Amino acid sequence: MAARAGEAADGAAKPAQARIAQLAAENERLKLLVTAKQNCEPSRCGYLCKYRPFTTGLFSGQWELRFFTLNGSALQYYKNEKATTDHPRGHVDVAGCIVEVEGQKKGRFWTFGVVDRGGISLLRMSTADEHAADAWVKALMAAGCEMRTLSGPCRTRSPLRSADVRWRGDLRQQHATGTPRSTPEDLSLRWVNGVGRGGEAEIVERAAGHAAADARAMTDMVRRARGRDYTSDSGASEAGALPRPQPPPVERTMVRMTGSTPLHVESRPSMLSSNRIALQQHSGLLNLMMLILVCANARLIMENLLKYGVLTNPTAWIGFALPRGNLPLLLCWPSLAAFATAALGIELLGNARLKAEKKASMAKKKKDVRPSDARRLAARMGRQTEAVLFALNAANLTAALGVPCAVVELTHAEAVPGFVVTIFTVVLWMKLVSFAHCNYDLRSRRRAADQRQHERRAPDADADEAMSGGGGVAYPRNLTASNLAYFLVVPTLIYQPSYPRSMRFRGRWLFFGIGKLVVVAGVALMITEQYLQPTIANSLVPLRELNWPHMIERVLKLSLPTLYGWLLIFYALFHLWLNIVAEVTGFGDREFYKDWWNSDTTGTYWKRWNMPVHKWMLRHVYFPALHAGVPRMWAGTLVFAVSATFHELLVGLPLHMVRCWAFVGVMSQVPLMYLTEYLKRKVKSDQVGNFIFWVTFCVIGQPISIILYYHDWLLINRPEWLPPAVGGRGVNATLAFAPPT
Repeated sequence: MAARAGEAADGAAKPAQARIAQLAAENERLKLLVTAKQNCEPSRCGYLCKYRPFTTGLFSGQWELRFFTLNGSALQYYKNEKATTDHPRGHVDVAGCIVEVEGQKKGRFWTFGVVDRGGISLLRMSTADEHAADAWVKALMAAGCEMRTLSGPCRTRSPLRSADVRWRGDLRQQHATGTPRSTPEDLSLRWVNGVGRGGEAEIVERAAGHAAADARAMTDMVRRARGRDYTSDSGASEAGALPRPQPPPVERTMVRMTGSTPLHVESRPSMLSSNRIALQQHSGLLNLMMLILVCANARLIMENLLKYGVLTNPTAWIGFALPRGNLPLLLCWPSLAAFATAALGIELLGNARLKAEKKASMAKKKKDVRPSDARRLAARMGRQTEAVLFALNAANLTAALGVPCAVVELTHAEAVPGFVVTIFTVVLWMKLVSFAHCNYDLRSRRRAADQRQHERRAPDADADEAMSGGGGVAYPRNLTASNLAYFLVVPTLIYQPSYPRSMRFRGRWLFFGIGKLVVVAGVALMITEQYLQPTIANSLVPLRELNWPHMIERVLKLSLPTLYGWLLIFYALFHLWLNIVAEVTGFGDREFYKDWWNSDTTGTYWKRWNMPVHKWMLRHVYFPALHAGVPRMWAGTLVFAVSATFHELLVGLPLHMVRCWAFVGVMSQVPLMYLTEYLKRKVKSDQVGNFIFWVTFCVIGQPISIILYYHDWLLINRPEWLPPAVGGRGVNATLAFAPPT
């Protein structure tokens, strides 16, 4: 039996060894690819901050962190270290150029650049470490550069005129053809006299022994790098410091122009032509677009205030959130704690049964029971244990979800208190499902590890791994009230015996985070009262009359405040609230969302939008379905079906109506997901899917859903609030508004 087990282990190890060999070969191939692209091993590489003469946006900085490599005389830079296998973003042949040392800027950044003989700045770089700057200057000098130190008066001026490094070949062609090019100033006044290659000894002396400091400072620079910190030093007063004295004026040579001076000396395309538009800055147009956006929204704000006045009532917000004497709704909170305690008791029962199984399997010491019979008895006990625990967990989970939902429905709770109870109930239910599923897996692995250890009659490392689930707390030591309580309060839906913890508590960040949360939540509520409610109320008449042009106009008008409110809710919930809870509890993994705004398909959006729910769906719905033999497509459809069910529950139950619009809206994402995937492959562009995502979610989907739910909610719960044109009395001054604009 031991030999068969060893053969099975060897058979299982062969695929892993083959995979390791495959990865090693791929690693060697990538190394050869990098070496081939760079022709040789780089003499110097590392992260530096690269200067941009223009910015792409109003709030973007002029310095960006890039990974530089110096191979011979070829200076290249990439977006990051991983991108070195791709084509470089810029390339400069530094042979015969000048490395211009500017010295320290802003009291902390050491700046230097590569300048050609004509005074054109090819690259300008900086680093927070003086030793790294000296080492780079030394490497550039070894590559064929001549060092010049910037003179004092020139250090406070704007940098030299820059040339795009992609046009480096054209610049050399100009030298070869003798095309005249004027220099921006007399370069003899720009650099300190007598500092040429003779300054190499000083640089070599300062750069000696800094290899260890380079790595330490580079890590610190990557952590602290921010675009706003790397700005050009222009001599203005900085952070309360006194203004620097102005440099003495430099005499400039006046260029004379006569009546026969040729002004058309080369062929140049227009600025907006296709072969030049990508090489020019367009930050002015971006600023204009932002200004138009601000002006358009300011006009809408003024129009709303002039027509409706101030509708926001902060004092009424607290009243909406209170249950108003609904005692059964208040009792739902201790009942949720009781269901969590019951879940812990069920798992403790499972651990007790597991110990009994182990004792039964060791009954071979008794002469009246054979070892094989004892193991069969233990296996039968294990199946019975799991069946009983499954039934108990199913009953507890059903009660945990059903009792609060029944209370919300039967007591006809108000919308806001009912929604709060419903969403906390759903969160607890998902946590308890993960708690039961994870402990079932740990218990099964522990049972299998104990059996392997018993068969081999030797300690097994897999047993310890099975007990801990790969974490720091071993099963069953995780079955404690404190462990469960910590899981219930941390911002995750996935249970595991231990979690990564944060290194320190940031009290100042917590204070400002709570302040941001209050402000953002207040702005979201203000948008709801001031913009959403009037627009929705004025949409009821076109909806009843099926006036399609007016309905389209209402949907488009509603899309903008809906988008703003949705973005504010996302920021308040996923960024502020979850990070606040993580800071208080010391929870380390704070990837609550990814860059869903860049989603190129609908499926990508659902994978990035809500990471806690996405991970829960993967662990407890998608992969269990795959393990059960369900095809991948139907497993994905099952995930959307579960999500659609809970969306309908969270919307329909607090509003006391089931219309299945939320369910249909989520399930419609399945064909839309395949459509966007098809368009992405067909058009070969990520932007098409991104446009479809924004249109379906923000321009069409959410406004229509809000109008439909609000209309039916008024019909069922507040018919007197309907406008007179649709049979109501319009008695509520907050919701019955003037005709549409």
